[in-house]
Amino acid sequence: MDNWKLLERPLPFSEGNLTLWSNAYIANNVIKKHLDISIDSGSRKKDTIIKTIKWIASKYKEKECILDIGCGPGLYSYLLCEYGFRYYGIDISKFQIEYALKNCTSKYASFKTIDFRKFEPTQKYCGALLLYGIYSFYNFEARITLLKKLKRCLIPNGKIIVEVFTKQHYINRKENREWEYVIKKGFWSENPYLELNAFYRYDELDLYMVQAAVIQDSVYVWNAWTQTFTPESLIKEFEIAGFSKFEVFSSCTGKIYNKESDVVCVCAE
Repeated sequence: MDNWKLLERPLPFSEGNLTLWSNAYIANNVIKKHLDISIDSGSRKKDTIIKTIKWIASKYKEKECILDIGCGPGLYSYLLCEYGFRYYGIDISKFQIEYALKNCTSKYASFKTIDFRKFEPTQKYCGALLLYGIYSFYNFEARITLLKKLKRCLIPNGKIIVEVFTKQHYINRKENREWEYVIKKGFWSENPYLELNAFYRYDELDLYMVQAAVIQDSVYVWNAWTQTFTPESLIKEFEIAGFSKFEVFSSCTGKIYNKESDVVCVCAE
């Protein structure tokens, strides 16, 4: 069987050969998670999204075009447009963007399928959003490159809002490996497969990884990395990219920062 080496403990930010947009079946299951408004899963709960949008709107005096990176199925688009923004959402999954295009009814919203690592802005934005940890899924070089691009394409006094996790989010979670035999219609495939799940800690790097391996005719591995931050470490990355003004919060709804929080949200300009 091919690809057994993918089951070895991976190097930081190494990619597997399976993604959440590898095929329509997986992508449809991902969208179902996004649309479950009762839990924080693919997206935040509905009430959290509403509070988030209200808070975001309060941070911008000039409501022009706002860029939503990793927009998923566009759950923030309609309400942001209702608050007076023009909205531009990008996501790496064509399936998420197809859903957004079909279901967002605002004429002020537009979407594009693109990996943000390849994104080259061609217009100016009043703000940019990287919510629910999307910023932390990629390595340092990719993060800084993106921030520098965003700095160049923001209007004067434009703001970027980034929401990430702190290591408190994983403080009690131990490394583990377990397996399950899925008979049919599992998350990853309609057909039977053996699923191996693992959680790895890279505490010296404040880095954590969830891995799912699907074994059928071959080995297919999904690696989900999360870089955690303190306010200081996140602000340092902003400073490297040229940002100089910062506000720190404990959530994307504007809660005052608490060092015990598992989330840190920074609004920078």
